[in-house]
Parts: sequence; C-alpha cells; structure tokens
Amino acid sequence: MNYEEMVAELQRRLGPGVARPDTVLAATVQALGESAWNVAAELRAHLPRQLGEVRPAGPGEPLSLDAFLDRIGQLSGAQDFEQAREYGRAGVGVISEALPPEQLRRLLHELPEDYATLLPSDSGLSATADALLAEVRRHASLADEEQARELTRAVLGVTSSAVSRGEAARLTGALPPEIGALPDTREFAQHTDTDRFLAEITRHSGVTTPNLVREHTRAVFDVLGRWAPEELADTLDQLPEPVAALPREPGGSATRQ
Repeated sequence: MNYEEMVAELQRRLGPGVARPDTVLAATVQALGESAWNVAAELRAHLPRQLGEVRPAGPGEPLSLDAFLDRIGQLSGAQDFEQAREYGRAGVGVISEALPPEQLRRLLHELPEDYATLLPSDSGLSATADALLAEVRRHASLADEEQARELTRAVLGVTSSAVSRGEAARLTGALPPEIGALPDTREFAQHTDTDRFLAEITRHSGVTTPNLVREHTRAVFDVLGRWAPEELADTLDQLPEPVAALPREPGGSATRQ
C-alpha cells in the first residue's frame, strides 16, 4: 500500500469531515514510535517515505492505551478524547494493513497487550504466547497447546544453549515472555551435530520418534521465523551448518535465502 492509498483509506474510514487525514496518519506513526521505541526505526522502514520521515520525540516507556490515544489527539488536533480514539483506531487499522505480518507482530510485542484491540477484528494477529503456540500446534499437528508449549520450549532451550548468550537473549527477547523459562540445557556443547541436537530436543520435549522430532523442530523454526525473522536468522548463523540447515530441508522454510 503506497502513501496515497493509505491516506485515501484513512479518509474513507474517518469520513469526509476530516480535512487532513495525512496529519492523522503521521500522528499515529509518531505516537507508535514513541510508545514502541525499540522498533520505531523498523516501523518507519516498512512504511512509505512520507511516513518514514516522521520521527518520534525521543525514547521512553510504552504508553498506556489511553495515553497513546491522547498523544494522537495532541499531534493531530483532535477536538476531544472520543475523536482521538476514532483517529487512533482508524490510523492503526490502516498501518496494520500496510505492514508485513511479522513486522506488525514485532510492533505489538513492544506494546501493552490492549493495543491489539485497535486492530480490525479480522486481522487474526496477536503478539501473545497463545497465538504463537497455536501456530506451532497447527504446523506440527499436535494434540493440544501443552504439547506445543513443551516442544517450543525444548527447541528454544536447546537452540539457546548452542549459541552465544547474547544471541539467545535476542531471540527469546523478540518472543512473548509468557512462553516460560527455558529448560536447563547448559551442559549442552556449543559445537554439535544434527543427531545430538535433535536428541536433546527429544529429551526435553518427550517426542521420541526420530522423523517426528525432526519435523516438529522444523515446524517450530518455521513459526519462529515468522515471529522473529532477523533474530532467528542470526541465531541459525551461529549454529553448525548441518543444524542450521534443518529449516531448509524439504518440508521446512528457510529464514534467509
């Protein structure tokens, strides 16, 4: 969606009574950048140039939903809070359609959970652990969410033990914190082969069939690659090549071509 299309869509959502939809759009981008400072540059990079030039006022803590809407009202000249809420809902809705799904998830991950209520009801996007585990369950064809949780924690734990602490922190930090503490795999060597890597996942996940644990590991990598593409790609770069190649095997998807 280009800039003109975004402005036109915002005008359609707000109605003809709003004279400067471009101001509302810029106000929404600035307020999002101020509330999600850690990903503000990424947000601007995925938007048209006119919005990419909108700079947040400076680093700070995430704003509450009401404070965020107030900020949009201040920046856009809204007459009252109700109008600011209308501007914010429409602005976030248009921006959510312009962003790639993985970037929208990264943005939501930095914001308080109730920001998701601003998204269109049919977006199907969430930055919660439940949403991530539901994807793992579906991709790995698991029976329930608890199996998805155990498998995800096993893959994350074994992967984290095989890379630097800094890289492991980057990967887990880009995911919902509710995933839970990682299993203790500190004794696991950094330099390993695929068989030992998968054997560790088997030990921590309870999946005992070799072909199945391989498929399940690929499924988790596939989901993680959608939620945290840059972090997973950098993590895979630190793994031995046979292990890093798991997501690229038939049935998997590469995070970096």
